[in-house]
Amino acid sequence: MFFKNKETGLVWEVVDEDHIKRCQNDPSYEEVKTEVEQPKKQSVSKVKSKASDKE
Repeated sequence: MFFKNKETGLVWEVVDEDHIKRCQNDPSYEEVKTEVEQPKKQSVSKVKSKASDKE
């Protein structure tokens, strides 16, 4: 289960049953039904470097 800390905005995956019960009873946490989407990485375009001229 995923829980979001309302004060910090952090989302935690909780798997321990006792910890899940604690988060469900804590008003500082809310259950999140799906995993929060990670920010997408920006693709970096590759720039071809010119070979150095050898004389």
